[in-house]
Amino acid sequence: MPQPPSVPSEPPTFNITPCDRDILDVEPMLRNFGGPGPTVTMLYTLFLENADELSRVLKERLALGDLHGVRLAAHSAAGAARTAGAGRVADLFGSVEDAALRGDAAVVRRDAAAIDRALADVKILIARI
Repeated sequence: MPQPPSVPSEPPTFNITPCDRDILDVEPMLRNFGGPGPTVTMLYTLFLENADELSRVLKERLALGDLHGVRLAAHSAAGAARTAGAGRVADLFGSVEDAALRGDAAVVRRDAAAIDRALADVKILIARI
């Protein structure tokens, strides 16, 4: 009996709730790179290394009162986070960048303090991939 033609398999789906997608939306990355694999793993590893380093630089610049340096680090980190699908992290870095541009050190300190927790949440989700 003839077999039906094979249908290309769909990329695997992950058990990520809508709330988790606010933290890390993996679908574009998986779609663009054909599902989980070494390329996606490498890209997320690079993102996390860079985000951790930029967060460290941001805090260092903030401790020195260098809002221009804070803004530059936040700008770089926000773009990388958006590319990685890390929405909450991107929003926090974006808020820090905007506040630094306005000279609002109180908002910079508030949102910079939340970045490490947001990055930790992203790391948890990346570990599930």
